[in-house]
Parts: sequence; C-alpha cells; structure tokens
Amino acid sequence: MLDAPAPIKQAAETDMSAVFAQLNQGEGITSGLRKVDKSKMTHKNPELRASGMVTSSSAKPGSPKRAGPGAPPKPASLTLKKPPKMALEGNKWVVENFENNNEVILDQVELNQSVYIYGCKNSTIQIKSKVTTIAMDSCTKTGLCVDSLISSLDLVNSKSVQVQILGRAPTVSLDKVDSCMVYLSKECLDVEILTSKCSAVNILTPETTEDGNDDFIERPVPEQFLTKIVDGKVITIAVEHSG
Repeated sequence: MLDAPAPIKQAAETDMSAVFAQLNQGEGITSGLRKVDKSKMTHKNPELRASGMVTSSSAKPGSPKRAGPGAPPKPASLTLKKPPKMALEGNKWVVENFENNNEVILDQVELNQSVYIYGCKNSTIQIKSKVTTIAMDSCTKTGLCVDSLISSLDLVNSKSVQVQILGRAPTVSLDKVDSCMVYLSKECLDVEILTSKCSAVNILTPETTEDGNDDFIERPVPEQFLTKIVDGKVITIAVEHSG
C-alpha cells in the first residue's frame, strides 16, 4: 500500500520534463503559435474599434463578443432621498435628513437625554433646553443653536456649519470639519475646543465695543504647526499669521 504514490510521482516528473523541454526551445517556442489575420487586428481596422465588437477565430461563427461599456453613474435626480426624521429613541433624540428647513425645533429634551443630528442640509436646528451631549454628523450648510450642555458638543464630517452656544458647554470637539463658525456666550469662554483634521474654523466671542455695543470678535483656529525636536522630545506649537 505504501508504494501506490510512485506512479503519481513519476507522472509529475514526466510532465515537468515536458515543460522544461518546451522552455529550452528558445525562440522556437513561438513557432507553433497561430498568427492573427490582419482583418481581425483592431489597430488596422478602425471599424472594429468603433463597433465595439471583438471576434475570436476559435469561437463559433455568428457568436461575436461585445466589449460593452461599464454601468453609467446613477443620476442625482434619481437618488432616493430619505424622509426627515425627529424621534426619541431611548434617551437619544434623533434628528435626520432635514433639508431647506429653518424651523427644526427641539423644546422637549430632558436633562439626561442626548441629541444626534445627521445628514441635514441648508437647515437651522434649535435645541431650547439643557442636554447631556449633542453630536452633529455629516451635515452641510446647517446652523445649530443650543442652550447648554453637561458634557460635550461634537461635530464630525460636516461642512459650512455654524454653531451658537447660548449658555455653557465644557467641551466642543470638531473632527473632519471644513468651514465652521462657533459662537460662544460670555458664560462659555472657559470652554475647551478640540480640533482634528479641520480647516477654516473660527471662534467668535462676545466683546463690548468702544461705543458700548456688544459684538462678536472672530478668531481663527490655527491650521499650521511647527514641530521641533528639543532634548529628545517632540515639541509642537501653532503658527499664527498676523496682518
């Protein structure tokens, strides 16, 4: 029973010998290849390229293969729009898919609840009570006006947004946000603002002008940093541009 694999091994060695014999022919290895007729060469027959037809001499007559184009992109007008949604799910209010609506108001949020805002465009959202946390995700040209927060206000993957805090908030976090205006109240000047992969972020703080009126002063968040190696440690400071 142990000698059974011997014929298999011998057959394998014979097959490999045939392969090496073919390779050792050098240039003669291509002598057995069949030449393509000029009538089937696309670079010599523009009409074949124009028709998109590719024929094969080995295929059956009357069964050409067509090199069809890829699937066209789906028109934006046919993209399915999800309906707007405002609902309480557990302890979280979900506000989704509002578009061209400047009267989205949440006035029944309780202190132990959070708010999640997603996929809103060209809209304004007002939250008229103190909440635990608020997250704005994937919104465009959307304004958010909030009262106060116990924990944090988080903005993610959004563009051209404005946020106004009327009361207090310990932390404001921005991640992958492009073009954002953050308006702070006088009670919120001790807030900690964290930014990551952001651009064109401005913080606006209230100040009294010389004529006695209150106005907002705009201050940009640095986007350029200078890093040095000092005593074996990496030291990074923000580069401020004036003028």
